[in-house]
Amino acid sequence: MTVLAALGGLAVATVGSPAAVGAQPSTVAVSADARAAGPPSAAALVAPTRVRLITGDLVVLPSASHPTTTVVPAPGSTSSFAIARSGAHVYVVPSAARTALDRLDLSLFDAGELATRTRPTRVSITYATTASPRAVPGVEVTSRSGRAGTGLVTAASSAALAKALQTRSAAELFAGVSSVTAASPTVRPTFAMHTVKLKVIGKDGRPGDGFVIVANVDDMRRAVTASDTWHGAGRVSIPTGNYQVAGFVFDDDGVSLPILPEVVVNGPRTVTLDARTATTTPVVRIPQPTGEMFTSVDVTRVDAKGNGSVGVGIFSFGGEPSSLSPVDAVRHGTISSSLTSIASEDSPNPAYTYALAYEYPGLVPRVMRAAPRASDLERVSMRYHGSTRVSGQKGMVETSVLLDSGGIGVGFLRSVPTRMTVWAGGSAGAILQNAYTATYDWETDTGSEYLTSSGEQVTPGSSRSEEWNQRPSRPSFVTPTASDPWWCSACVQDGTLALAIPSFSDNDPRHYGLVDDPTRVAWSLSSAGRSIGSGDGPLFDVFDLPRGTAPVVIDHREHMRRAGFADSTTSTTWTMPRTALGASLTGWSCYDGVGPCRAAGLLEPRYDLPISDAGTMKAGTASGRLFLTPYLSASTVTSLAVDVRYGSGPWLSVSTAPTGPNVWKLRMPVSTRGGSATLRLRASDSAGSAVTQTIDGAWSVAP
Repeated sequence: MTVLAALGGLAVATVGSPAAVGAQPSTVAVSADARAAGPPSAAALVAPTRVRLITGDLVVLPSASHPTTTVVPAPGSTSSFAIARSGAHVYVVPSAARTALDRLDLSLFDAGELATRTRPTRVSITYATTASPRAVPGVEVTSRSGRAGTGLVTAASSAALAKALQTRSAAELFAGVSSVTAASPTVRPTFAMHTVKLKVIGKDGRPGDGFVIVANVDDMRRAVTASDTWHGAGRVSIPTGNYQVAGFVFDDDGVSLPILPEVVVNGPRTVTLDARTATTTPVVRIPQPTGEMFTSVDVTRVDAKGNGSVGVGIFSFGGEPSSLSPVDAVRHGTISSSLTSIASEDSPNPAYTYALAYEYPGLVPRVMRAAPRASDLERVSMRYHGSTRVSGQKGMVETSVLLDSGGIGVGFLRSVPTRMTVWAGGSAGAILQNAYTATYDWETDTGSEYLTSSGEQVTPGSSRSEEWNQRPSRPSFVTPTASDPWWCSACVQDGTLALAIPSFSDNDPRHYGLVDDPTRVAWSLSSAGRSIGSGDGPLFDVFDLPRGTAPVVIDHREHMRRAGFADSTTSTTWTMPRTALGASLTGWSCYDGVGPCRAAGLLEPRYDLPISDAGTMKAGTASGRLFLTPYLSASTVTSLAVDVRYGSGPWLSVSTAPTGPNVWKLRMPVSTRGGSATLRLRASDSAGSAVTQTIDGAWSVAP
């Protein structure tokens, strides 16, 4: 089983690894709310960055296409994870390392910072004595002089430490060193600082170990810091001001999150966090019985000047108890909390999943309870295409539900093709977002045919359906919505053309694909025979248009690799007259984030073809549908031609008949001689926009 948790704000979570299905480890993820992040950068559509921690755990940092930071525990690991996100820093601290956190610097677990370093990670070592053994767990030592040493954290060294931690404690393994750090020199503030001692008390009244977040609620630009506590004690150095102090306290029977919302610091002092004050325990009741339930409780605090926010939360699973302190009100800034939950039928291939999200503005309630009726929920029927019989790998099916103050997502490794129903509901404004990787290798955290959906606001009592990974592969356009206001796929503003066209998409307009290998995409722009720009990887860029009235020509080529199937190549050419403009947009939909801008009415082809999950079509005559839509434009299609050929044979005409606005029925000849099919489309519209698209290897003829 794979588990994903998406938390809002500065995300901080404690996550336990649930029982694995077969030999597959758990996956845990947290992220800031993508909707608050602004428009993605040009690199955002590239596969997320992967960072290996010294303990062997893998951290996958997010991109805009998949806005979660994912933690994949090392094989055999039973760790839970304390995760803190502050700006570019993403601290991921496994429980297996806690007994040596007096020796292992937090810089070793800052995946955000480590991602900017050269690979492998370089570390500095201070040995406990000159007689300490030269070897250091998790590190390939490169030099040593007396008590000082240097080394590298490699895949092999971290894997060896992960294996050792299964039978020995971190304190025992690191007994020969006094410190290991990956930290760079830091700049010290020039204003007066005060030492605050942190005292942590567990549910049993004894000193407890935990992970504490301290945030200045006057202005978070002054201070947001984190500290581990050792034998119930820790300390931070912070300037004068008002603070929120919140921390995780780890007990044998669960995790507690005591919160002190208003702490005055004007000199040295001691602050006590007592887990016994954490009395709010989330309760979730759902209409149908389920197996394991995954629940997140999140608290978001915004400072008094609105300059920053910090979030703390607990992600728990199954029957693992969690609790947090109730907060009735705050004096500085604002506070809100949320309860989100994913619950699935107890099966390796669950037939249904619940996605629930409830928000509590202005407080952390004394009771957090979710008990929806069936009529309160939206029903979404999912169909996932693909074939694990051919690829040898299961698919990853993911469901996420998001609020402004938090969220959660859960993914399952499943044999595909398969079906699943998602029942979603909660507070007004809850967003449902889904993703799918048709073939996924958990050992390397790689897959092919990754797809994600635009977030859609939950509508109680409604129903809809989605088809995932319907072929053939093609570039897609993303339509700005109220829940996802960015990404106008093609917009013109003040003589500038902004393009954001994801590759490798299926044929559902809500879905778009992730470029996991930028070398498989190439594109160029020209006008009147003069180059405007060209490149590899995702077509996500801004171009100054040359003077004149000549149309802009966009050439785009993508090469799709499918595990276990023949490759396909989709070549698309758009011709866009300068006058072919559609809807007027503002805000993040425009490249400058303000606008106004106008949609460039490019024609987008989508297909609904009877291609099997094995990538084949039966010989004879096949019926399908074509959707040909001018992007955010009221223009109409004026000419259309579709044909197909098999191998190096002749082009065969495909019959087209309109059945509705921008929809045509297709009748395709499928060669009895077999072979690989090449599909070609040529079309234009009333605004003069035109598209030609050729798909080599679109399908093969079934034997």
